[in-house]
Order: sequence, then structure tokens, then C-alpha cells
Amino acid sequence: MSELREPIIIFRPSAPGLQKFMGKLEASVMEIVWENGPLTVKRALFFISHKHHYAYTTIMTVMNKLTQKGMLSREKSGHSFVYSAEMGKEQFLTFAVEKVISGLQSDFGAIVSSFLASPSRSRKKGK
Repeated sequence: MSELREPIIIFRPSAPGLQKFMGKLEASVMEIVWENGPLTVKRALFFISHKHHYAYTTIMTVMNKLTQKGMLSREKSGHSFVYSAEMGKEQFLTFAVEKVISGLQSDFGAIVSSFLASPSRSRKKGK
């Protein structure tokens, strides 16, 4: 893998699972890379095609965008690129949650502190 860089995190609170931090297809690709290790676009397409039909160029574009966002790295191998996760799933989730909480703490410190101190009490106040 290349030098570890900080991935770009976007938070969508109402989205399910990994989609809180990335798009639906991006999340599918990351799950495949985490489960199967480094792979080419062709191999990723093979795993994704069990559930959905996407064009090779669509998966290539998603994997390149994930590389730009710091989620994947890539190395040339023959005529293809091999993509690898920059961090494991648990490491990514820990990073993303910490990033979201610190961002909320930075902008809404008192509310976040109150919520973290007593989550059930904080929710009742907002009703």
C-alpha cells in the first residue's frame, strides 16, 4: 500500500450502514475489497455482478474515485491496476465516527457534550 492519507469523510445521518460515509456503490466496492483483499476492476466487477449488473467502466470510475478520496490505493500490475484498501473496515469506521463526533463537538460543543454525558436525557429535551 502507498503512504496512508486521511480519507475524505462525508456524513449522511439518515443513510443506512456504510452509506452514512459514502455512496451506495462505493460502499459495495469497499465491502468487496475488505472481504477479498487487493483486486482489479475486473475482479471487483465479478463480485458485484452477483447482485447487480454494472459496466466495467462504472466500477473503474468508482474505484478511481475511492482512490482520490483516500479509501483505496492502486498499483500497476501488467496491464491492470490492483486496488487495495488504505485501512481495514474497523479502522475506517473508527476514523469516520471520530471525525464526525469531533466535527459536531467543534460546531455544537455544549449540545454534544450534554448528549454524550446523558444520551436519553438529551433526546427528551429536544422533543
